[in-house]
Amino acid sequence: MTLSGFGVVGSHPAAADTATITLYAGGGGDDQGDVFTAILGANHRYTFDGYGTWEPAAGRAVPDVAAKAQRMGMKLLRWPGGTVGNTVWWKGTIGSNRMCQRDGRIGPFGGLGNAANPADDVLLARYPAYGLDEHMTFTRAIGAEAQIMVPMTIGNPIDAADLVEYTNTPAGDGVNPNGGTDWAEVRAANGHPEPYGVTRWELGNEHYHADQRYWMSQDDPSSPTPRRAAIEQYIKGGDRRITGEGLGKLAQRDDSGNPCAGSTGTKASDGTAGQVFNINYPSAVVDTFTLRVNGVTWRRVASLETAGPHDRVYVLRPHVGEVAFGDGVHGAIPPAGTTVVADYTSTHLGFVDFYARMKAVDPDIDVCASWGAVNFPSWFKQLAPAGSRYDCLTAHPYTHFEGQQRNDWDSAVEAHDWHMLSSWDQRQFVVDLREAVNANTSAPHPFIAISEYGALWGPNQPFRNYASSMTHALYMADQWINWLELGVPWAEGNDFSSDGWYTLLGPAGKGFVFSAEAATREAVKPMFEARGKRIRHTVSGTPLRDPPDAEMCDHPTPPLARCDDSYEKLNVTATRGSAGAVYVMVVNRSPVAGDTITAQLVVNGFVGNGAGEVRQVAPSSFTAYNDDVAPTTVSMAASTRSVDPNGFTATFPPHSVTLFRLSPGSDL
Repeated sequence: MTLSGFGVVGSHPAAADTATITLYAGGGGDDQGDVFTAILGANHRYTFDGYGTWEPAAGRAVPDVAAKAQRMGMKLLRWPGGTVGNTVWWKGTIGSNRMCQRDGRIGPFGGLGNAANPADDVLLARYPAYGLDEHMTFTRAIGAEAQIMVPMTIGNPIDAADLVEYTNTPAGDGVNPNGGTDWAEVRAANGHPEPYGVTRWELGNEHYHADQRYWMSQDDPSSPTPRRAAIEQYIKGGDRRITGEGLGKLAQRDDSGNPCAGSTGTKASDGTAGQVFNINYPSAVVDTFTLRVNGVTWRRVASLETAGPHDRVYVLRPHVGEVAFGDGVHGAIPPAGTTVVADYTSTHLGFVDFYARMKAVDPDIDVCASWGAVNFPSWFKQLAPAGSRYDCLTAHPYTHFEGQQRNDWDSAVEAHDWHMLSSWDQRQFVVDLREAVNANTSAPHPFIAISEYGALWGPNQPFRNYASSMTHALYMADQWINWLELGVPWAEGNDFSSDGWYTLLGPAGKGFVFSAEAATREAVKPMFEARGKRIRHTVSGTPLRDPPDAEMCDHPTPPLARCDDSYEKLNVTATRGSAGAVYVMVVNRSPVAGDTITAQLVVNGFVGNGAGEVRQVAPSSFTAYNDDVAPTTVSMAASTRSVDPNGFTATFPPHSVTLFRLSPGSDL
């Protein structure tokens, strides 16, 4: 049956009919896969109280944040984050005795260091007020689920298995699947008796980037394929000899009361009793560890209790990476102004060992490898021990305008066009990654999941606010359609909240502004919440956007891939919810004012009840964005309309996202 008379009125004049959207909603062979609500997820970082989203004193999410998270349909939140979380020790983020964590961002991200020499790295300290339990409490409060990135940089498989035990096993049953401490009982003692039931896990984050190799090798130029040495270490483990590392102090209180204002950068002794210094990369092999204070070697002991006041001794906690000195009664105090330098071997097990220990605790979890590069599946097949596998592979299909030579923007329109062209490239990357996985694994094949994505690193001018604009929202809407149609089961955009320019809510100091992307999520969330099935659809007659080649192809470093390409102005997907309603999501990607597109929608195999709902985001310009001065410039409009049984015509304003919900008949 065809439906008509259902128009969506925007603020722009309608053009003549140019497109036909045909939906096949009858089921059977026209159903093309499941609809996953977890596509509407986001990366969330633990630092700075979850970027201001958590109130430590009250033990709750900021109420405004929780309300806005529910409003945008947030379904999945990652913890402890990406790069920043690579060096977190989770056991130091729970309970009342929190430990200062290392911020994994070195080099250009706020730390200092030479990626080729871990002894020169500087990892800033962060206090984990937004720890593991806080994240689980937050996600439950907003109706979302948690996805955990397990840091491998300073962790080990026993820690990872303990983490699964802490989150997933019942308390009070006397069962301790990983031995040692019963971590389910620790969770209960921390006020959380019920298991959290976390099913989505990934091991590490972006170790294919040089500045996130940490102790691992840089690319081996003698290898036949780049990254072979580091990939092998990620898969099987390895070690790194670190010499001449000047030790720092993570636990340093500043004037504002922050107890973790230090770093692992070289810090001289202040002459006080009981000083604790920190190395960069636990776990340190004890027998390889030597320590010098102002060039003089000191002796490692198991305890300071029997040491005399002048004994040059220290205690090493190799797994946590702490060096503790005496108080002048039991063990000497390093003289004020002296530096502490260590040589040690940092040793680590790899993915296959982490995987085995975690799955032994809970076989029902999905454990993803995170080396999201097309060459990883073949290297895993060659290098991993026989019988090894991964349940999934996480990818970060970012558009990086600078890195991809798409950042020479002569106008905001050119920036917009590069967003639209680039979204398809990242879709193709995910397709290529899945093909590589399938070609190098046996059935059932691991799936692809997405733990970060977005569009980053464009120039400040001439489109300064591109990352918070409607252009960015359109880019993300494109990707939701892509991930849905590729069958990606979960995806997390970057970031939920931040003090930067790529954020759903924020900056935190400006009232958690509901971004253009957040408003667009609000518009489309009913389609994902309804679950159900994707349905076959066709789009004919959609006009093309053909950006001017002279503007797009003038990057100073040619050749520039795809600079002379065009793209379809409409991007469309359709689903049938589990309760029988049909959903149609339409993105008009045109940046041109007045470029309204009219389309005839034909629905086959569906009997409606004459009612329909419309949710639309259609600001007056693609450059529109929300801020603390004008927080509703980009917002969703909702309406209900009657639907004629003979078909309907709809108009789609430029730079808009529209969701239709067609109600099923009473017989369904």
